[in-house]
Amino acid sequence: MIKHVANRTRSLGLALAFAAAIGSLSIAPAMAQDNNPDPGVRCAAKVGPGQYEFYLPGEKATDVNGNKWVCGPDGQWFRDYSALTRAPITQLASSINTTYQVLAR
Repeated sequence: MIKHVANRTRSLGLALAFAAAIGSLSIAPAMAQDNNPDPGVRCAAKVGPGQYEFYLPGEKATDVNGNKWVCGPDGQWFRDYSALTRAPITQLASSINTTYQVLAR
């Protein structure tokens, strides 16, 4: 019986020592970064007298004349040329082909 108590005491002592060793280890701080950090830059668009709307970089807007603009990373607007279509070039090419076919007759 005394041997049994001694084994339990030793096991308990080892378990407490192991728990103390684990608890004393420092946990490394997580170096997490925000997935979508706010750049702190905005583009301003005047929508009325004394009224402005603010856009984040990459957002698109259309002015009163129908021109499309993109907010740049520096807070300045630039033209959105990705919105242009290629229809005029296609029409020009088809008119050239038609002219060529007429001349070939």
